[in-house]
Amino acid sequence: MGRGRAMFVERPYQALLELMDSKGIYKLGSRVWLHRKRVEELGFQYAAVEALVREYDVFYDLDFRGRTVYESSYKGSRFKMLMGPGDERAQASISAKGDIEKRAFKWSDIEDLLPNPPLPLYVIDLSMRFIHSDDELAKLRLQIAVSLNVVRRYLWDKHLAITSVDSATVNWLSEIIGENKMTIMQSKPSELLWSVDADRVIILRPDAPQPLTANDVMMADAFLIGGIVDRIPRPGVSRVLDNLVPWGSPRRIDLRGSIVGVPERINRIIEILLKARYEYPGDIEKAIVTSMTKKDVVARAYIEIVKNGRRTPRGLIVSWDLYRELKTWLPITPEEFVKAAQRAKATIVGEPPGELKG
Repeated sequence: MGRGRAMFVERPYQALLELMDSKGIYKLGSRVWLHRKRVEELGFQYAAVEALVREYDVFYDLDFRGRTVYESSYKGSRFKMLMGPGDERAQASISAKGDIEKRAFKWSDIEDLLPNPPLPLYVIDLSMRFIHSDDELAKLRLQIAVSLNVVRRYLWDKHLAITSVDSATVNWLSEIIGENKMTIMQSKPSELLWSVDADRVIILRPDAPQPLTANDVMMADAFLIGGIVDRIPRPGVSRVLDNLVPWGSPRRIDLRGSIVGVPERINRIIEILLKARYEYPGDIEKAIVTSMTKKDVVARAYIEIVKNGRRTPRGLIVSWDLYRELKTWLPITPEEFVKAAQRAKATIVGEPPGELKG
């Protein structure tokens, strides 16, 4: 089709930039509304996903004026996204409609460059939806909605699938998810995964016998996650997934040998998987610690304090040196360390860090 055109790329922004490069377009504006902060943060990834989901095309457009809000280098060329107001001239713009003779490429051309079937696939199975309370269901629905936004930062809707869904659940989901191109189906996950030739399937559950590895993250065709929100833990429930996909490999996500502090929410699990694959190739620990909430950090610090503290007749004693050691791998603040120590009923001794002095 022209210079720079690849037959296959994995991520939407790559497909958009391949097409722009092939058409000699290096400055792109938008005639449709785009969220400015998301453009500034995600740039062409956000623009590509919006085009794919809402079926926007790209038209030659020398009349568009704006200022550069995002720049990216790709295969030796520099690409810019422009938003108004401003005086810089674009070469093309994203639009919901326009003169066909001025169309540079269609949204479907972006999709044609992306994986088909859309692997890696992230599957949330709702076969255990019935065990939830109304409050848990509300949390589950929100986590699924946030999961879609997380997937869109790296891939796009077709890489996220919801299985074991009845008609009532479809309505229940649509109330919060909005316009999307996810796969939502009544079938069990095995049917979907078989149909897309997903041979290497990782089943994520906290009680799996083996930890997730870098090779799992980088090479798996699909990841299966149970749509379970446990306000009251239900031991063994997640093992149902093993029966749903017999050829899958159960794995747990752990941090230095323990699952304590590893985020449990579905959207956070998906975030860890995506970060470990696309931001920190194979580095699961870095993906975990950059996805932890303060609550997760305190929970993990509590365990480390109990494990490493010194037991005396006066109670548990822990040194600030442990904080300094934890700080080398855990995103912890002195205040969070103090909070964890209080929870463990431990006394902190030794030289405090500089930020606490005075």
